[in-house]
Amino acid sequence: MEKTKPLRWLRAILWMLIALLAIPLFAETQNSRRTINATWVDTPPVIDGKLTDSVWQHAQVATNFFRAKEGNIQRAQLNTQAKVLYDEDTLYIGVHCEEPDMNSLRETKTRRDSPVWQNDCIEVMLDTYHDRRNCYIFAVNTLGTQTDERVSNESVFDMSWDAQWEAKINKHQNGWTAEFAIPFRALRFNRHDTTWGINFWRVRPINSQSYSWARTAFFSRVSEFGNLTGLNLEKIKTEQKLGILPYGSYRAIENRPNDLDGGLDLILPISTRLTSNLTFNPDFSQLESDPTQINIASDRELSLPERRPFFREGAELFDLPLNLFYTRRVQEIDFGAKTAGTMGGANFSVVNTYGKMIDRYDADQKKQANLLAGRVNYNIGERTVIGAMGTHKHQADRDVGLLSLNGRFGLHRNWTATSQYAVDLIDGETHWAYYTAMEWLHQGWLANIRLEEIQDGFRPNEMGLEDEAFRRSRARVRYNYEFPERSLVQLFQIDTRHFHQTNAQKLLRERRSEFRFNIDIGRFDLFTSGGFGVLREVGQLFDTKFIGSEVNYEAPWWHLGVGNRFGTRRDEFNRFTSFSAGVNLFGKLTADIDLDNFFWRTYRNTLIFRLRSNYQLTPKIGWLIFVERVDERLQDEISYNFNAIFDYEFTPESHFFFVFVDSLPGERAVFTKLAYLFESGFPDFRQFMVNAKNK
Repeated sequence: MEKTKPLRWLRAILWMLIALLAIPLFAETQNSRRTINATWVDTPPVIDGKLTDSVWQHAQVATNFFRAKEGNIQRAQLNTQAKVLYDEDTLYIGVHCEEPDMNSLRETKTRRDSPVWQNDCIEVMLDTYHDRRNCYIFAVNTLGTQTDERVSNESVFDMSWDAQWEAKINKHQNGWTAEFAIPFRALRFNRHDTTWGINFWRVRPINSQSYSWARTAFFSRVSEFGNLTGLNLEKIKTEQKLGILPYGSYRAIENRPNDLDGGLDLILPISTRLTSNLTFNPDFSQLESDPTQINIASDRELSLPERRPFFREGAELFDLPLNLFYTRRVQEIDFGAKTAGTMGGANFSVVNTYGKMIDRYDADQKKQANLLAGRVNYNIGERTVIGAMGTHKHQADRDVGLLSLNGRFGLHRNWTATSQYAVDLIDGETHWAYYTAMEWLHQGWLANIRLEEIQDGFRPNEMGLEDEAFRRSRARVRYNYEFPERSLVQLFQIDTRHFHQTNAQKLLRERRSEFRFNIDIGRFDLFTSGGFGVLREVGQLFDTKFIGSEVNYEAPWWHLGVGNRFGTRRDEFNRFTSFSAGVNLFGKLTADIDLDNFFWRTYRNTLIFRLRSNYQLTPKIGWLIFVERVDERLQDEISYNFNAIFDYEFTPESHFFFVFVDSLPGERAVFTKLAYLFESGFPDFRQFMVNAKNK
């Protein structure tokens, strides 16, 4: 009987998909999208942030931005304008932002790819396939710090993606201007299209406001973007360049032999829609540039970001509700190949690697393995995507196969359903896992419910990063009210949540109900919460209760936060106290301090100190210091980490690292690496096929 359960679940999922596809997939198609025309220029503007070149005077203006407010969308009170130019190589964006109080600009992010949306910034969002689901984001704050990322299915944000582009800022008495130069070769697109999706999004932290040119209240709602018209992409130069990325590294660890290494990555851009990568003894040493971090929750593995060039292209496709493909499992690779791109209405990525992987089911040993993974998404209607993922790992002691089906269904402008069903095959046995969720958004209200389960025997950490064997449900209802733009009180929010989880034996693991209240007053953010439930520990259930509060203050160049949470656990009093502060000096030096204390009467008294400081000598050269100390006072144990990282980024793919690490317990280590991307002309396959056909 047990063997029939996965089949029943599979049939249920398939019938659910059929039923959902029978529903109108987007009942409220927008009929009045905003439109801006891209203007062709023979002479490109000088990228200095001033917008004084004469070519800008002939460009159409995108103006009358909206306040991005849940509920009734209103016109923004401050003026923001955007213009678009292009030539055969580059897309140019010019933005003017009115600002009556230039002393209030929040400027704290100086390192590339840092969260500049926490500062005054402008973000340009490009839906280059006009599929109303996916887009590129290029953002710059008023210090000139750049960030880029990709959005997939309106919900997955991939900040590991990097491109080579330029942005400059200029400040004046009553506002500031930004100028972008984005090479077409950094983007994937269909050269036969004449229209892209586009939006301009401005963040103004002084009053916790965001302004959108498209009529939408949601940052990543690509389906509500405006249109960028007038593009003649047939005139764009499509010469693709072969990328050759060699690297050399040196590692010296105390009491171990020194290690000198090198390797090569090849980037093969087949067209503006397809890219392939080949790698030999690849540049996976970039992991060393991550500041090490002490894991104070020993029962849960830390999730680390993926920064390695080989995995970047198409990485967002593998980001699913159940994390069953975690690329940081892959360690020492001898050879790898990958192809990613778009064909028809489908986005896909295929990855094959051979080398050593971490085996989470055998004491984290590194074992030789071949890993093959494929992922495809197919677009249906306006906002619906269905997809599949298959992975296979072969190593000496076992073979592991996995198949996953997923869908994100835009049932209505306010309703979205998400589902995933996965089956693995290990030693002839199959086990399953699933995730399903429904979300509703309307007039400041949000409600969602999520159900997920991983069957006992399903092994999510063969290639992924997930909890083992559980059944979990979550429910949430939230109301958000935003006051008029110039009000002292800016936001009022009430949030209720419920969580329920059982373990592999179907016994209750945790049940928790929680209430949260948040209000923004001027630069202050006030937060309070409370809840109750039960938690299974040491073989029995205990009642839990907690109440907490937090106050944050945000100034233009510094911030301060204090929080306290009190409760009971295992019938013992516990307290969590946190203090955080940060400062930016001279637009170059940033320093953030966190001090946390977890006190649990007879069980634990942990003091955690963290310091993260970055000095940005130039936009390309930075020096990062990370210090962490964990003091377990009841056990009289101290853990300590010190990381110093010097980073010279010539381009997003070319860089020099020098890293020094000291830890307790642990050993001192020095690591240095140089990687440089060489590019040369690559045959235009499209023109080659045309010439062959003519012959």
